[in-house]
Amino acid sequence: MRASSQEWDGQDRSSSSAASRSSSSNHVSLEPPVTQSVRHRSLNSPIDSIHETKEEHAPESNSVHIRESVIGGLTETNHAFHRGGGPPGGWDNGPAVPAHRRRMVFKRNALWWLLHFIQVLVLSIIVILLLVAVGVPVSDNGVPQPGDYTKMEFDWKTDPRSYLKPMDSNFTDYNVLLDAHMHTTYSDGVLSPKQAIDYAIANGYNAVIVTDHQTVAGSIAAKKYAEKHHSDQITVITGMEYTCCRIHMNLIGINKSVAVTPPFPSDDELRDVINKVHDMGGLVIVNHIPWSNATMLPWNDARLPNNPTREQLLDWGVDGFEVVNQNTFDLRSYQFVQENSDRLVALTGSDMHYPGSSYAWTTINAENRTADAILDEIRNRRTSFLLDASGTRPLQLAPYNKNYFKYAPWGLIGDYFYGYADKYTGQYSFQGTFCQNEVLDTHGTMMGWFVLWLIVSIIVLEILYWFFRWLLLLVAHAIHGCITRRRAR
Repeated sequence: MRASSQEWDGQDRSSSSAASRSSSSNHVSLEPPVTQSVRHRSLNSPIDSIHETKEEHAPESNSVHIRESVIGGLTETNHAFHRGGGPPGGWDNGPAVPAHRRRMVFKRNALWWLLHFIQVLVLSIIVILLLVAVGVPVSDNGVPQPGDYTKMEFDWKTDPRSYLKPMDSNFTDYNVLLDAHMHTTYSDGVLSPKQAIDYAIANGYNAVIVTDHQTVAGSIAAKKYAEKHHSDQITVITGMEYTCCRIHMNLIGINKSVAVTPPFPSDDELRDVINKVHDMGGLVIVNHIPWSNATMLPWNDARLPNNPTREQLLDWGVDGFEVVNQNTFDLRSYQFVQENSDRLVALTGSDMHYPGSSYAWTTINAENRTADAILDEIRNRRTSFLLDASGTRPLQLAPYNKNYFKYAPWGLIGDYFYGYADKYTGQYSFQGTFCQNEVLDTHGTMMGWFVLWLIVSIIVLEILYWFFRWLLLLVAHAIHGCITRRRAR
């Protein structure tokens, strides 16, 4: 007969302890023998289960199979019979999981999640650092130009005199339309000397002064090309743009480059440059004063600091001023030239680095269209200009450069990370330095938000990952059950 007061707690018992309890109580135990539990553990994730299967050998009428599943610290007990009352003889409704075991499972799962999160965070940081290490240098060293300017051709012809009148209404007779300021690939322009000449012809010029930074080489190359291929359409005057951190000046009518002084030349050094050009038979034209004096932030100073005044430049002996640069009309310099018309001449320049609209043409009535005849008219200060504030049409886009698409993604990544700091280098001196001290302003608040959003993103992705994993397993289990039931039939 079975002792009703003795309850079976579902835990493993050794044969020696069972025998000891049986002899001490003087009762014959009728409980079914318990076999050694077989455990299948998977600790790869907290979602995986710890399955413990215990088989109780009892009479056929009272046979029971109990499966204990611990998932994420929760215990679920399934019986082969109904969950209402359990088997006869006072058996309970399922085994209880001890508190220490629940704490152990919870701690293990919490530790797993913490280590997993740290692992994902560290891997994310490593990936970000690799992107910075590659993207920033590519961005610094320069991604290739988006456009392939070497393939550009200019097959149109603009006639500005057909719809524009000279600034000086009395200056009606002219045979020269001059662009007195343009660049080529010999400095920072994108068009070759050949393309620059073709571009000038297309936009209605029949004379140009090529003025690359610090060198006359570009103008000499352009002159040779024009004389060989377009001698009846355009005249090229040689020159260069003297470039430093105080002033930009076009030195025109010279065939030899003038040595460059330090980035911040003194007044005396600038006077020496002007005198040297005059000794070479050339002229000195002061360029784009509004651009030179424009305020630059964060220094709150002129783009070219300590830019000489017009009065100083007149005293030093310059020959004239560029009164139109691109689409900017320098009214004050124009008025200054008018006030000193016996000593100064007004010229206009496209300052072409990239092909675009033309806005101004210097008008000259020369004896012939030779370089010397045009320079004589400039020396004698007999010029006017046409001005089109809207600019000419048509415009042309350069075809895309295939190398740009290859390297642009890395450059854009570098630009993105540069967004977390403002790096100000200032105006380039064209002598290997900059005209302002570099300023680096980092955005700590933005970096903090980046880290926060990174953590939030990792958490969201983890939740989505485990949710869809659980969903797929659920679907797979349902499919497997359907297949099993069909086979059983």
